[in-house]
Amino acid sequence: MTQAQSSTPDISDLPDWRGFHHVALMTPDLDATMRFYGDLLGMQVGPILQGAGGQGRHCFIRPGATEAWGLHFFEHPDAQVFAYPQNFPRFAVLPGALQHIAFTLPDEVAALTLRQRLAAFGVAMTDIAQIGPISNTLFRDNNGLLLEATWPRDVEA
Repeated sequence: MTQAQSSTPDISDLPDWRGFHHVALMTPDLDATMRFYGDLLGMQVGPILQGAGGQGRHCFIRPGATEAWGLHFFEHPDAQVFAYPQNFPRFAVLPGALQHIAFTLPDEVAALTLRQRLAAFGVAMTDIAQIGPISNTLFRDNNGLLLEATWPRDVEA
C-alpha cells in the first residue's frame, strides 16, 4: 500500500506552523481604514506602500505585539466589501463574505476601556458575551467588516 492509500498519514514531516503572517483585505478608502485601526483602535499602522500593476496603495496594520504582520489592506475605489448587517445579529451567516476577525485583549479592564472608546466615537457594539473560557464583544469597522474583541473570562473559583 502506498502512502497516498494509507489510512494513517505520515506526520513526521509536517510543517512547523507559527500562526498567521497576515490576512489580505480590500478597502475603498485606505486613509479612513488607517484612521479607524490606528487612531481609534490603537493598532500599529505601517507605511503606505505603492502598488504595482494596478494593485493600488496598501499597508499592514499590526494588532499589538505579535510576530504576525496583521491585516494587509489594499485600496481600490470599487472594492466590494460584504458589510456586516447594521442591526448586528450576534452571528449572521453571509455566504461568500469574511465572517469576522477576532483580536485578543489581555483582560476585562482593557475590554471595558475599548468599549468606552468605541461608544465615545459612536461605534455600535454587541453586549459582552461569554463563550467557554473567553468573553467577547463585536463591532464593525469603517468598511462594515465585523470585528471581535476577545479576552480571558474571569472565572470565580
